[in-house]
Amino acid sequence: MFAIRSTFRLLATLAFVALIVPLHAQTYPIEGYINRVQPPNGFQVSGRWFFISPNTDFGFMGTNSASRTSPVKDTLRVGVYVQVAGRETRLMGPIIATTVFAHDQWNENLSGFGVITRVVSPGPNAVFDADGYRIRITPATKLDFDGDASSVDEITPNSWMSFSGKRGKNGAIEATKAHFVPAKPTKFKAIKNLEIVAVKTRPAGTDDKAQANEGTGTLNLEADGTSLQNDQEVKLGFGRWRTLPADQPLQQRVHRIGMALVPAYQRELADDDPSKIHFRFFAFDDKKSRNSIYLLDGAVLVSKLTVERLSNDNQLAAIIADGIAYNLQRQAAKEVKMNRILWGADAALAFAPGMGMAVLLANESAEATMLRERLRISLALMRDAGFDPWQAPEAWRLIEPKKLPANPALMDYPDASCYQFQVLDLQYPRN
Repeated sequence: MFAIRSTFRLLATLAFVALIVPLHAQTYPIEGYINRVQPPNGFQVSGRWFFISPNTDFGFMGTNSASRTSPVKDTLRVGVYVQVAGRETRLMGPIIATTVFAHDQWNENLSGFGVITRVVSPGPNAVFDADGYRIRITPATKLDFDGDASSVDEITPNSWMSFSGKRGKNGAIEATKAHFVPAKPTKFKAIKNLEIVAVKTRPAGTDDKAQANEGTGTLNLEADGTSLQNDQEVKLGFGRWRTLPADQPLQQRVHRIGMALVPAYQRELADDDPSKIHFRFFAFDDKKSRNSIYLLDGAVLVSKLTVERLSNDNQLAAIIADGIAYNLQRQAAKEVKMNRILWGADAALAFAPGMGMAVLLANESAEATMLRERLRISLALMRDAGFDPWQAPEAWRLIEPKKLPANPALMDYPDASCYQFQVLDLQYPRN
């Protein structure tokens, strides 16, 4: 009997070893953003730690060329998108990187479509801010115009621009093609509770059975949060009621930062201009949410919990700028058109109240495209308004967890922060 038990234990041990050994010998390919670093040679991707050894090879993604002396080795930091392979030192332990391929952003073909928020430099070799990029027209740029314009000299802010090209040495895109479109009013038949939501308002403390003011995609308050004399409540779609407190210092701070971030061309448009977005800014009190709410009538609502979580005005500006960018995107019904094309139908997307983004029901890549666009535009708005865009990644990191750890500096950066680090390194380098 003893021999049988011993044999059984030996077989069980051998089976366990047979299971574990291949795991230790297996090479793990992982792709994603570096969201945390541990000097001098460690970094984290998709929740796994990698460590560089003297035998690690480096190169750019899309090539099969890698070497131990590649300059890619010196570019690895938070925000860099990498493809890493390596071997575990122990089960679920650190991985010794065998190869590290980084995304080569300088040779990437870029394209986009967005409103021109600023003419940086006029003339035949004009420079424009659009879609969160700085775009330079060169003598080699292939130009195309809709409407009355026939030259780059006639293009002004509020025009739309589609473009393609690569980054130059200063981070600006050297356009190979540029197509200019005049501003047009937003006209589309939106689908209630899918593309827009019902927005109800009422005085705080009102009985649930009482009649509330209701708008479709609009906030029925005459002005912004600074005009509140008494607490109000707001409800989006089938969500819960949230309080808009008549807290003047809080509302004035949100309003001041928001109005500073609104592009100059928008502030200068006549009130009856169909391209005018009537931006309004509110703080709302919700004990359960740090998310912001962006409505299609220019209303940007920021959670009081978010305001309290952030350290300074620069970080708060990053969140408010995201709401402004959301409204700049929606001009010319861009968001609706994009999603309806993807669906091939006239019932494309649902807005997630409180999430600050449109959630596609079937295609995640378009959502990611729109989100990255907002993250770029937000940084440009912050720069133009005199805020520090390098504070934006920290803002998204601070509002990510439900509860802050004892040492926030040890938190991982979310993907939104990592993408913004990429843009900052290329377009807003620190001296």
